[in-house]
Amino acid sequence: MKDLLENLMGFIYSLSMGDYFFFIGTVLLIVLLVYIVYLIKCGDDEEVVPGKDGFDIEAVCKNIEKNYKPETIKLTSYEEEQENNAIISYDELIRNKDKININYDDEYSNPIPELEVRKISFSEDKNENTLEMPKLNVKMFEYEEEENFLKALKELQKDLSH
Repeated sequence: MKDLLENLMGFIYSLSMGDYFFFIGTVLLIVLLVYIVYLIKCGDDEEVVPGKDGFDIEAVCKNIEKNYKPETIKLTSYEEEQENNAIISYDELIRNKDKININYDDEYSNPIPELEVRKISFSEDKNENTLEMPKLNVKMFEYEEEENFLKALKELQKDLSH
């Protein structure tokens, strides 16, 4: 530590008067530059006085409010149909529940005979042959059937994991 101080003092004593002026001048120029940048950034900008540029915003706003007409949207036939058939609220659903009937296509046959799948088509014509939705009878598994089902699921999981 003592050597460091001796070397630093030796460096300072070795500088000439011109070197001192150079270092002091450099520091003063840096401080002056920072001060000028500060004044430029924080200086008061000229405030724009409204109305001096010949543009009256209030008159334009009043004119727009008075003469505003929304542009009509041109819908395609598909969009009009979707707009007419759209159900937006629960009340509309209740009001329109009798308008749309579900018709089943009798010509459709399911490729898997074990599953009962029927093709439907939506129609607004009440004269078409409509079928009521079948009431589903839900019956609970017996305990043995449930156990067999769970065993089958476990075996499937075991087979899939290997």
